[in-house]
Amino acid sequence: MGHCLFMRKGEVHTAPVTYKANFADNTWEQIIDACHKNKVPATWAVGNQKPMTINGTAYAIDIIGKGHDDYADGSGKAPLTFQMHDCYGEEYAMNGTNTNSGGWTNCAMRKTHLPAILSKMPTEVQSGIREINKKVGVGGGASSGIESVNDYLFLLGEVEIFGVTNYTIVGEGTQYDYYKAGNSKVKKRNGTSDAWWERSPLINRSVNFCATNSSGASDYINATYKRGVAFAFCF
Repeated sequence: MGHCLFMRKGEVHTAPVTYKANFADNTWEQIIDACHKNKVPATWAVGNQKPMTINGTAYAIDIIGKGHDDYADGSGKAPLTFQMHDCYGEEYAMNGTNTNSGGWTNCAMRKTHLPAILSKMPTEVQSGIREINKKVGVGGGASSGIESVNDYLFLLGEVEIFGVTNYTIVGEGTQYDYYKAGNSKVKKRNGTSDAWWERSPLINRSVNFCATNSSGASDYINATYKRGVAFAFCF
């Protein structure tokens, strides 16, 4: 005897979302769905790239890590971490005054500039991004002390890029596989190489945040200087 399928009044049955093996062939909606369901295809690899239009400009977005970052709600690891391949079109300062007191937690970059950029990202991306827990030095010239911060958009720390702590407090995380594999640390802004900010306050100094300079080397810069922004996020 055949089986009949009945749909209750008011029910809506939708087909399951499918994903393409080649990362770039998927829409951002498909990528978000795969991350939220923890069903990321094994073929989506660190170093894969896809464009995203932000405020009318297309930016390349890289996969820089798999299972690297912790969801802020304690539900486990984000399947993928993404970062801008190059810098956002505008430069920003970390703070309006020349200080790293308050650290990443209270700086203008985190509280003002990144939220403004987030509001210009595609609607589906804004709603799909999930908060990630990051570790960062406390700033203010401290030589020790790590705090936890929950972020939607975030900047990388020195150790997450270079795998070392030349200018930062130990404990801000571990190197992303993208950079561990030797991919370039040089990022361009509007076609020209630019220094790009890290979230790490400079250890033992109260006026600087760390950055990656235009040659791709670890560096530090006064907090009021405007430099490139290459933010990261997870779904």
